[in-house]
Amino acid sequence: MQKIITEIKNSQTTWRKSFYAALVIAVVLFFFRDRFMAEFWIAMLAAFNFFILLNIPKITFFADESRKEGKYFTVIFLVMMFMVNYFGLVFISEIS
Repeated sequence: MQKIITEIKNSQTTWRKSFYAALVIAVVLFFFRDRFMAEFWIAMLAAFNFFILLNIPKITFFADESRKEGKYFTVIFLVMMFMVNYFGLVFISEIS
């Protein structure tokens, strides 16, 4: 678990670039949302994910991942991110 958190924290430049790229793609797709509505929402979901990954060092329970509670919160956080993505994609597939 510590390796995952360390990798996420050390890749802040990658998350920042990916966040900006996802936002640019979302803005472009917003202008053509009558044809690309599902793709627009997928780009927004990707931007949300990269925004969360970009702000991981600011989340308090990731600061001390060596403690037992930090490990539990990390697992809960990863499961919740998976569920947000899963149900977000299910919702997007239903609207298109």
